[in-house]
Amino acid sequence: MKNSQKLKVGIIVDNVDQPFLIYDLYKKSLNSDYYSVNCLIIQNPKKIHNINFLYRLTDFIKKRGVKKLIDRFFFEIINIIETQIVKKNNKYNDFFLKHPFSKFEMKKIYVEPEVSNSGLYYNYNLEEIKKIKKLNLDVLIRGGSGILKGDILEVCKIGILSFHHGDNDFYRGGPPGFWEVYNQEPSTGFIIQRLNEVLDNGDVIFKGNIPTSFFYKLNVCKLFLKSNIFLHKILEKISKDINSVNYFPKTQGDAKIFEIPKFYQSIFYLLKTLFLGTKKIFNKLFGRSFIWNVSYQFTSDWKNPVLKKSKIIDNPKNRFLADPFVIKFDNRRTIFVEDYSFKTKKGKISAYDIKSEGYQEIGIVLEEKFHLSYPFLIKSNQNLFMVPETHEANDIRMYKCTDFPLKWKLHKILIKNIRAVDNNIIKYNNKYWLFTNKDSSDVGDFASELHIFYADELDSTSWKSHPKNPVIFDSKKARNGGKILSDDNHLYRVFQKHDFDQYGASLGISKIKILTEKEYQEEIFMNLLPDFDEKILGIHNFTFDTDIIANDFAVYKKKR
Repeated sequence: MKNSQKLKVGIIVDNVDQPFLIYDLYKKSLNSDYYSVNCLIIQNPKKIHNINFLYRLTDFIKKRGVKKLIDRFFFEIINIIETQIVKKNNKYNDFFLKHPFSKFEMKKIYVEPEVSNSGLYYNYNLEEIKKIKKLNLDVLIRGGSGILKGDILEVCKIGILSFHHGDNDFYRGGPPGFWEVYNQEPSTGFIIQRLNEVLDNGDVIFKGNIPTSFFYKLNVCKLFLKSNIFLHKILEKISKDINSVNYFPKTQGDAKIFEIPKFYQSIFYLLKTLFLGTKKIFNKLFGRSFIWNVSYQFTSDWKNPVLKKSKIIDNPKNRFLADPFVIKFDNRRTIFVEDYSFKTKKGKISAYDIKSEGYQEIGIVLEEKFHLSYPFLIKSNQNLFMVPETHEANDIRMYKCTDFPLKWKLHKILIKNIRAVDNNIIKYNNKYWLFTNKDSSDVGDFASELHIFYADELDSTSWKSHPKNPVIFDSKKARNGGKILSDDNHLYRVFQKHDFDQYGASLGISKIKILTEKEYQEEIFMNLLPDFDEKILGIHNFTFDTDIIANDFAVYKKKR
């Protein structure tokens, strides 16, 4: 069933003043051709509105005890401290703003659900249900308190959509985004689900995982801002065709339900975070950093690399090399690399000739006013092209080699107005496919989303977005980590794996099972770990061409 008119959306909230996330959804709806936010449903639960602070306090102690009150007090200290830290970054200021919806011309109704003795469950009586039904809404968004039960779940044609900020296979309950930091998980998940009577077992419409940030409140900001983008996309998708919505398999629903940390856990978290923060400051003061290096080896078997046998290319003074791409062209083996300067804090593209007796630096081959890295290479009709990372220019660019290997010129801008990194292009089934990592939320997260575009020509300027974009939303495997490889039967995508507070911890390789204009599937084929030397802390790029492998690796040492 396709909708011929805008989807009518209502939002259930607790009061008329709403945080940025609700405001952002409303603002996006004003420019949407597919849905409109028609009404704010403000719930004032019976028993708990119009009561003073002292009553709330004594009621809390009565129901949950003094220990829970102490737990909440210590957790609030964490909230206050970390909020002030995050607010120092202007990028997140909007996240903490309250927006008075009283000034917006939209319908507002007040309802009074019955609240359970525990204070957790909200039930709506027949009178309140009738009041909401009169609005003739297509879908409700849960933006307020309470676990909704009963007939309210069926009051709209599509039901009630709600976030759960956490991977419901592992992290039920809350606080959202805290326990992932506490346990130093590599990623923090979220789901968008259609609620039903079973807690945390609704129909999951969308899932995503982002890299876990260094501390709790920053993790929350990024998690909420990122997930909000995709609620907007889901509403547009439902409006276009509700039958096009895919649901994820049901979970067992038996994962541990987390609560506010106990007071000793809050203290432990604060001490642990303080230690990690102090370590970061110490390393910065003494010029120690994550330094990337490039190495290579001669082999025709990329599936069985012995990385400890690779030869290292020495980093030039005050620079490091990363993101190698190797190519056999014009009877030469050449490695193109990101050449990063500590002085300018900007990367350019340099090249090295590789011979059996060793390597030779050729020099800078491409430099722009903005940062360059990830110099992806592709041959076509005896020509050589480069599609490096140019996200600071807000586009994806293609350069053509005019005199190998030193001279390159801008050939075309393939896609404009896009912040994306780590581009790969392959030809498959008579089409060209561009794999890239896009930051949809502008929070600096390029690790979570894999997007695919396709075109009939290599240098097309009319690339079509894959309907399943992002085809992968998981920071554990989304980001490209080198050239797409192949054998006689399959394509293989190299991807980066990040650890807690560590970019580029290791690599994996996935076998691409389905690549069409409508579908994309891949499965893990093998892992590449930085275990070839005890001093190596990470690896985030792996490439192969004809008879040579190149990779980068990271060590922690003083800049020179």
